[in-house]
Amino acid sequence: MAKKTYYDISKVLLTLAHYIILLGQRSNGKSYQAKKTVLEEAYKTGRKFIYLRRWLADIKTRAVESYFGDMPIKKITNGEYDRVVVWNGYMYFATLDESGNIKKGKEIGRYCALNEYERYKSQTFINYAYILYEEFITDATYLNDEPRLLQQFVSTVARNERITVLLIGNTLSRVCPYFHEWCLEGVLKQKQGTIEVYHHHVKDEVIDIAIEYCANTNNENKMFFGQSAKQIISGEWDTKEVPKLPKPKQYYEKLYEVLVEYQRFKFIIELLADEKQGGLICYVYPFTGNRKVLRILSDAFNDSPFISYKLDVSKRPEYLISECFRLNKVCYSDNLTGSDFKNVNNVFKIGSLI
Repeated sequence: MAKKTYYDISKVLLTLAHYIILLGQRSNGKSYQAKKTVLEEAYKTGRKFIYLRRWLADIKTRAVESYFGDMPIKKITNGEYDRVVVWNGYMYFATLDESGNIKKGKEIGRYCALNEYERYKSQTFINYAYILYEEFITDATYLNDEPRLLQQFVSTVARNERITVLLIGNTLSRVCPYFHEWCLEGVLKQKQGTIEVYHHHVKDEVIDIAIEYCANTNNENKMFFGQSAKQIISGEWDTKEVPKLPKPKQYYEKLYEVLVEYQRFKFIIELLADEKQGGLICYVYPFTGNRKVLRILSDAFNDSPFISYKLDVSKRPEYLISECFRLNKVCYSDNLTGSDFKNVNNVFKIGSLI
């Protein structure tokens, strides 16, 4: 039986990087270690931290207090406090007195939502050491131009001071704007248990971004099964079971194809017809070749009439592709391709009625 191990944040902290990204399986201890780090700093030095989430709905009072509920506050504060409480956007160490009343102690930071960034621009943040951005990877919706918004928020908090930004993410989706915008695509090939440091040269300064793909902690919980178990237990990138072609490829006639480009991801969508039964289906697979594809969907601006952000449903082949997606008549070369493409399609919305 493999021995259960626990994540240790100390190695990546030694990089002294401005931005530290922790990736890996759920419940491997990365959030625990990050929380413990910022709380210890707040108690020992008085330097505070921001607990950051994407949406305002994620920072309700009960949710924030619950987030810190597993912390050994008595040990961190040498018995002076026993909990973290929140009030009007601020966080405090606190104790419960003999009458059952909460007694607030030292202020330790604030909790903020990135989608409310405009509210914070004119505010003052004094003596902050960390920003802790939890669940920065999603398989749902990112904010528009989110990596830029985060840097603007960091600028608001840090001003002219040096702070550390901790970004915590489960390996839910490889389609993440941070990887592209910050030139971190090497993370898609990074091995578990390793730390990679990227250097961005800005004038006379060097901004360091450290990524730790946290090692498997040998989670032996028996409650998980199927494709989801790979991500939850092993920390592999999440993949979902997707439909495959019901017949070998040679049984279909290719009617049309579209190249889809987003960040470093490239896929071919082929509109296929069953040669015997005549039904239509779309087939999606990674594009790795050098051949020229005339029709391209891309999120990057281009004035070519063959490159656009949306399918042109006034053209029958593209209308048929859209209908195949709307009716879920889509197959994929493999599960990872299907998972990646479905996240990319959150941008292009092929088959959507809107």
